[in-house]
Amino acid sequence: MEVNMLSRVADGIYWLNRYMERTHGMLLTLNTQYILSFDQETNDYQGYKPLLEYYTALTTEEINKVQYDTNFVLNYIICDAKNNNSVKCLITKARENARGAQDKITKELWEHINSMYHFMNDPELPNRLKTAEASAILSKINKDFLLYNGIFHVTMPRGIGWSFSIIGKNIERCLQTITFTQAFYKPIDYNLEGEENLLYWRKLLLSLSGYELYMKSYSNIPHNRKVVQQVIFNKDFAHSVIYTLGLIETSLNNLFKDNHLSEARTMRNHFGRLKSAVEFTDYHNLTDEQLEHILEDTKTQLYNFSADFSKLFFSYT
Repeated sequence: MEVNMLSRVADGIYWLNRYMERTHGMLLTLNTQYILSFDQETNDYQGYKPLLEYYTALTTEEINKVQYDTNFVLNYIICDAKNNNSVKCLITKARENARGAQDKITKELWEHINSMYHFMNDPELPNRLKTAEASAILSKINKDFLLYNGIFHVTMPRGIGWSFSIIGKNIERCLQTITFTQAFYKPIDYNLEGEENLLYWRKLLLSLSGYELYMKSYSNIPHNRKVVQQVIFNKDFAHSVIYTLGLIETSLNNLFKDNHLSEARTMRNHFGRLKSAVEFTDYHNLTDEQLEHILEDTKTQLYNFSADFSKLFFSYT
């Protein structure tokens, strides 16, 4: 493969954006659930459970004990060094990868990552999270991630590094969308004809930054089916499964341009089948069983693609 980038540098850029997207998705979910926890009219039987199940290594028993404990969750998710998926740990990992690829990222991006790292390592942060400042801290960190995405899109050159960045970012985003969609459909047995109201789906849509778009989309389709249309099949929704798969495919084609190796062709064909399985599904006639299958199958295939992609480009064994 004729590329002008060391595999370790490509690996750093890829994982920088996976870690940053994972952290941003986790914070969106945390912020949504934190704000809704103050709404006494919301009949919330899950609490922080979906967040803790996906982003932590806590056992089911441990999650059941703390799923409504806001103070514990804020500290554990944001700044607990013992939690490998805490915001603090993930930003530290992202910064390490950015340092290794510093000659391929822009000065503005590096400085912003560094600023976020120092904020997260403030020794007073755990104590501040126990006060009324917690909401302002969550808001600040979320805005920092929006700023990171803005700096990334405005300053980064559209070369090979960009393609690795986009693939890493959207693998992570797609997996988050699938996993959280499963978390809300599994308790209702993937019932697409059910009558769950908007309050039930609000947390999922807010966690995926899709609530406003959903409210502006007029349709007589019941919520249970309409939510599926948005989070999986809507090509205009930046967090939908099909949109993220499309971005991965475009960047993959850029990396494989003029490349005739059998490994490249095989990987591109496998990913094309993965995307086509979602793209050509008729969501209007989708059954409950098909919904469950397409979510689980897409997630499994995406994990396999991620592993194969890393082996091919980064020499993972």
